[in-house]
Amino acid sequence: MNAVGKNLKQLRQREKLTQDALAERLHVTRQAVSSWETGKTQPDIETLTTLAEALNADVRELIYGPGRIERPYARFQRRYIICTAVCVLVFLAWIVMELTLEPYLAELLGKGYIVWPIFVYGVTVSLFAYSAVGVFLPAVISLWGDIRLRSNRLRRTMAVLGLLFLSHYVLWASVLLLGNTWYPILRDWFYWLLNLPFARNGTLFLSGCLLFLSLNK
Repeated sequence: MNAVGKNLKQLRQREKLTQDALAERLHVTRQAVSSWETGKTQPDIETLTTLAEALNADVRELIYGPGRIERPYARFQRRYIICTAVCVLVFLAWIVMELTLEPYLAELLGKGYIVWPIFVYGVTVSLFAYSAVGVFLPAVISLWGDIRLRSNRLRRTMAVLGLLFLSHYVLWASVLLLGNTWYPILRDWFYWLLNLPFARNGTLFLSGCLLFLSLNK
């Protein structure tokens, strides 16, 4: 298989097209497409241009290979619009609960009722709300500009950091739940660190940002 034939096959698979589907777009036979991919025949310049258009690719990608040519960044991509909308809905739900349910639960807590359900509620709501805000920021930026990380190593690093920040919050919740069973020094350190203004909810915000960047290819 020659280079053009190999590149043609990769581009066709990238677009999730069968040989029959591509042949239908080009108004040729499936055998012609198969012949190009196996290198038995070579498409001429005009056919290369038509192939590139049918595959939503650049002619240079057919010659040099997929991914070798930097493609223009498509603004307002559907996945970023959906991600932004979901984050906004989560944030609005959080505001509604803060204004309606939170005062009622605080009143019950002051009377000594249902302490642990209130705690679980607070931890869960904060987990989703602040993480959603962290995802929202890069998602909105991605509607206008390309902030994808090209390096797999860098994406893995962002994923590890995001999970570390997330585990930091989980440890804080564990300290509150099991505080009396932790070593006093370790328990006091977590109480001090995670009750700083930014430390507790800021870790969730950073976790959302970093995990978004690590998964955004």
